[in-house]
Amino acid sequence: MKINKKFKRTCAVALACILMLGAAPVSAAPMEAETTAPVVSYALTNENKVPAQLNVHVGEDAATSVNVTYTTRVETDKTTIAVTKTAGGETKYFEGTSYQGIGGKYIHEIVVTGLEACTEYSYVVGDGFNECCGTFKTALEQGDETVFTFAYLADTQVSNADNAEALGATLAKVNEMNPDFVYLAGDITDRATNEAQWEWLFNNTGAFPTGGQDMFANSLIAVTQGNHDNNEMYQHINAPEEAGKIVYSFDYGTMKFISLNLEAAKSDANARAQQEAYLREAVADAKANSQWTVVGFHKSLYTGASHIVDSDITAARKFWAPIFAELDIDMVLQGHDHVYSRGFVTEEGTNANPDKDENGVIIQPDAPLYMVGGHAGGLKWYAKKNYTVTEGDPLTLDYAFLDVNSNDIGAGSSVLKEQIITMFTVSSKQVDAVTYAFKYDPAADAITTEPYVLDSFSVKRDLADCAAAYADGTELLVKEVGDMIEYTVSFDNIANANAFETALTYDESVMELVSVESLLGNTVYTDAKTENGVSDFILGVQNPMEMAEKTDVVKYVFRLKEGVKAESLTVELTKADTVDVLTGDTGTTSEDVKAFIVNGQVNTVIYSYEAASDINNDGTVTLADLSVAVAYYQTAESNCDINLDGVVNTLDYVIITSFMAR
Repeated sequence: MKINKKFKRTCAVALACILMLGAAPVSAAPMEAETTAPVVSYALTNENKVPAQLNVHVGEDAATSVNVTYTTRVETDKTTIAVTKTAGGETKYFEGTSYQGIGGKYIHEIVVTGLEACTEYSYVVGDGFNECCGTFKTALEQGDETVFTFAYLADTQVSNADNAEALGATLAKVNEMNPDFVYLAGDITDRATNEAQWEWLFNNTGAFPTGGQDMFANSLIAVTQGNHDNNEMYQHINAPEEAGKIVYSFDYGTMKFISLNLEAAKSDANARAQQEAYLREAVADAKANSQWTVVGFHKSLYTGASHIVDSDITAARKFWAPIFAELDIDMVLQGHDHVYSRGFVTEEGTNANPDKDENGVIIQPDAPLYMVGGHAGGLKWYAKKNYTVTEGDPLTLDYAFLDVNSNDIGAGSSVLKEQIITMFTVSSKQVDAVTYAFKYDPAADAITTEPYVLDSFSVKRDLADCAAAYADGTELLVKEVGDMIEYTVSFDNIANANAFETALTYDESVMELVSVESLLGNTVYTDAKTENGVSDFILGVQNPMEMAEKTDVVKYVFRLKEGVKAESLTVELTKADTVDVLTGDTGTTSEDVKAFIVNGQVNTVIYSYEAASDINNDGTVTLADLSVAVAYYQTAESNCDINLDGVVNTLDYVIITSFMAR
């Protein structure tokens, strides 16, 4: 059963909702097959307290939580939400916070948790008397192979009443397509500090007046940061902040979506490093769970329009494109350039030209797909631009990296000036994309060209080729010279393998390899070669193995060399190969499987007793340091626990005094 996705500004007065907030909790009755929602009576409302600009963003766990945001014109006594399964059941109540924000309006934010995955909910927000309602559907649990859909829109970018009408038409079409969630690639409005633009985003005076509010109130959304948005979307949309402003990831079944904030990263090296680390961790988790990986941000690295040689984009392309290639990202969904384009782009900036099967389906490309999603809202399009490639820029001449560019196909113009919606259908083995275009005429306030298929393509993968390998050792700690350091190499998602090859690189000037061995019980053959800081190891097992979960395969043991002073050691997994053993009528054969290296680089901290003994950090170990440690006798004070045994005692004092100058 589906709730009718209609949202009216007068919903607090006349709209049928679940329950009246602020009343005593009442169990919602099970809904009949053909009904829309339980009906209750409302007290007289105050229009200034009626929730507006209502939206539902994915929470930290998209399967079990959402972030709900709305505004009111004046302060209200409560910020509350009642959430009920659309199919019926117990109603859950949550309270949020509010504060006065842009334009004097009050911003209301509620985090809803404890939901069930892949479940449609109806909800009511407000203060108990002034209310509005909507629906949303939580995400599939990570790994759930149920097929799902999502809509991809770039640059809604409302700037005036006319293009708000165009956006209303676009979002009304999205509502008809009914995706499971909607991804917005930044620049939600044209000027985030302009409250009028936010008003137009949600409601307009055109032929589709509630297209915006209908979509935002009844669809799960995920947004990225655009250059017109400011870091907090000026308070109207509450995106998670897992690694900085609007930097987050969420799982939706067989896909992991990772939102980066390149606007924050472009001028802050620390933010960029933080986002890179977060990206690597998220991709590692995705690969370990055989998920598609999608990265979203605003300013397009590879595009078919005029921003392609902007200095900040060139710098971003030099930094991020090699990383996306290294991590084998499946799709990069961008905005900014107001043109529809796509291409599988290699690290060198050339088209990967992936193979296709007999049906034209792209087969397991070895380069990320870069897309620019066109323009959803503001009736502003960018032309193709000739450019000169600068030194070190991974960019090819002309547009050889693109498979499709709407600038090349616009009838009667260099630019295809139409509204664009891309719909993705995702399964565990294939992604299908259909891009629709249509013409909205602001003078006539009408859609003059109904949506037609501008572009379509499909990409499939062989999950047997999605094996993952890991180097582990980040939690190890070297306390003294001579301590052994163990690194293990693990594999998962192995279907049927009996031979493995791994290689680690290390700095042989500070550490020496003591041993390398197989951790598999039925090993019948090993071969190790170590030279110039590279250790290559091959092993074979008698019976082919299936590894559905992460399994330790090889152990490397190192030792810190005598006299070496260092703060950390680093090793890097550079090779992880295996095979898929096949049996059939013709006998046993095998196919190479290149395992994806998830966390190839790992570090071991070198812990210095001498440095730790300088508790007051004055550069010298003295009686003063011992005094501090004595004061924390038999506690767990970490600064004074020199030998890291969990308690401060005489063993720590012995170490401190051994380094004191007498």
